Amino acid sequence: MQSCGVSLAVAACAAARSLGSASSSGDEGKKMAAGKASETEEDFPTLTAQERDSLVGIDSSLFGFQKLHEDGARTKALLMKAVRCYDSLILKAEGKVEPELFCQLGHFNLLLEDYPKALSAYQRYYSLQSDYWKNAAFLYGLGMVYFHYNAFQWAIKAFQEVLYIDPGFSRAKEIHLRLGLMFKVNTDYESSLKHFQLALIDSNPCTLSKAEIQFHIAHLYEIQKRYRAAKEAYESLLQTEDLPAQVKATTLQ
Repeated sequence: MQSCGVSLAVAACAAARSLGSASSSGDEGKKMAAGKASETEEDFPTLTAQERDSLVGIDSSLFGFQKLHEDGARTKALLMKAVRCYDSLILKAEGKVEPELFCQLGHFNLLLEDYPKALSAYQRYYSLQSDYWKNAAFLYGLGMVYFHYNAFQWAIKAFQEVLYIDPGFSRAKEIHLRLGLMFKVNTDYESSLKHFQLALIDSNPCTLSKAEIQFHIAHLYEIQKRYRAAKEAYESLLQTEDLPAQVKATTLQ
């Protein structure tokens, strides 16, 4: 499968053309409607070429890894502006826009943690794009929204499809982690352990530390009443260097 960044780049170019066209149409409209109040930039904001370039590499894979509330104020402002621009474009185009634009809108809203709008945009993309299943970034983002709403059946399906179509997906470790958590809640302990172990041996970044994943494995043994394995796992975890205080306290309990 091609990199999702390629499809997003194509979408960004298409969106740029659409935004530019919409802007030109707006100018013509102002000339023709001399007696009416003109549309302000606030009503229909536009993205600069530099802003459009910055948006090309932004998709659902950044979710959980870009702290918009802490050190990403500029990125957050850009995403909020992009959402306004895309919403305006969709409104003016009466929905006749490229499906990829809805996919991008879903990504942006997900990163802004606006889950209802992210789900709505992703669903529009799903309904318009016949080969949506080829887009790993879309499936990953949709899975994250379902996970947020505890719709585990659908989240599991979306995440498994990502791993099927793109085994080397950049957030495969994050997927294994979340599959482990969901299967644990669903009491499918064998599947849960398998995915926790896959997450543990993956060296890529993840939203949980290695120690936290090890704790989940130990706790999984405990709730299965495999007390010897749980005790050994907990004791091994306590030997870890620089063990986070919270993990150490919970392990000791």
